[in-house]
Amino acid sequence: MTDIKRCKRCGKIISDINSSDWYSHIRIQYCDACRKQSDREKTAIRVAKLRERKRQKDKFRDKELELMRERVAILEEENELIRQRIIKSREDK
Repeated sequence: MTDIKRCKRCGKIISDINSSDWYSHIRIQYCDACRKQSDREKTAIRVAKLRERKRQKDKFRDKELELMRERVAILEEENELIRQRIIKSREDK
């Protein structure tokens, strides 16, 4: 472990083991300005992944809905044929 930590982006000194808390010294990676920029980039990546998952989910839902519509149309046609057979069988009696 180094006694002095530098920002991963700009190289600015951000922590000294002798003047800061041990756990904050271990954890810190960026200076304040770079941390804000890094957080924005991470948020943009996270939101892009979320939008992609939502897009895939919507695409799957749309496919499923189309299949359900086709099935309903087939069932309606089948029901109409059954109704016609029943009416014909009643007329034949």
